[in-house]
Amino acid sequence: MAKQKVAVIFGGNSSEHEVSRVSARNIINNLDKEKYEVFPLGITKGGQWFLYSGDVGRLDNGDWEKSNVHNAIISPDAGDKCIVVFKGNSAEKIVIDVAFLILHGQNGEDGTVQGLLQLAGIPYTGPGVLASALCMDKASAKLILAAHGIPQASWLVLTEPDLKNPADILRQVESKFTYPVFVKPSGAGSSIGAGRVSSPDELLPAVKSAFQFDSKVLVEENIDAREIECGIIGNDSPEIALLGEVITDHEFYDYKAKYTVGQADVIIPAPLSAEKTAEINDIAKKAYLAMGCRGFTRIDFFVERSTERVILNELNTLPGCTDSSMFPVLWQKSGVTFTQLIDKIIAYALEG
Repeated sequence: MAKQKVAVIFGGNSSEHEVSRVSARNIINNLDKEKYEVFPLGITKGGQWFLYSGDVGRLDNGDWEKSNVHNAIISPDAGDKCIVVFKGNSAEKIVIDVAFLILHGQNGEDGTVQGLLQLAGIPYTGPGVLASALCMDKASAKLILAAHGIPQASWLVLTEPDLKNPADILRQVESKFTYPVFVKPSGAGSSIGAGRVSSPDELLPAVKSAFQFDSKVLVEENIDAREIECGIIGNDSPEIALLGEVITDHEFYDYKAKYTVGQADVIIPAPLSAEKTAEINDIAKKAYLAMGCRGFTRIDFFVERSTERVILNELNTLPGCTDSSMFPVLWQKSGVTFTQLIDKIIAYALEG
């Protein structure tokens, strides 16, 4: 039986470029080589596409770009379903059965690359164009989730023109919230650009910092809560792994805590009652289907300490798959190896 040809697409012009490279290395190393022929297709921070044929260990530090690469593109012609690789004055077509997307953040997790693959007729992992775009833009996601009755933190959306009137930003925030509040870019992941604001003096610098990563910024109420992570896979009938609780001494589960070994502990399964676990799982499935998610997603929840109120924080449609990332760890603790998990995700992509 011929091996299926899998293009693992990673990197990207994104603030999460480095995380994507590490996720890709982990996926390539764990793909079943008896079933799949792997084609690492990397995108540099400058937006160049390269087919890489060297040691995947070089993905972590970015050295992969320096050798064993050829310029390559996804052909948008659905009759080809291929990568076009340029070698000197010639071009080679490599027909691809499925693309494993492990791009994080803008220009990859937001529907852009999904649209290209849709045109190309190549099946790909994760949600489609609309679901990817909506989940990436947290402000838009909140509107859809609210329409479906999904419990969320109270929020306020700021746009770049608001910066012209700093006093009005203060007025809007202070009329809706008490300090502390959270400020974060609407369209960035991995907590990049996010911060906890404890006083009026900290608000405008935090808002300006968040605007470096997106044209919309969210201000949210602070909730004294436990942080619960949910890994979900599937298409029309999603499955959920054991829930995990994140324990960290950081002010919140920020980029450093997420991707630095020893910066956070995880308890799996999360020490929750059977009823609370079932409630979170039900909300997760409802949100997953409401947003049109497919394949795999990580959903982050809060459980308020004083009331045990469950609050959905956000959906991550191409979650990190590094060695310390929550999504694969949750499934491994649920009895699914990373190789088996990758296999399932590819199968969901091929379902169409």
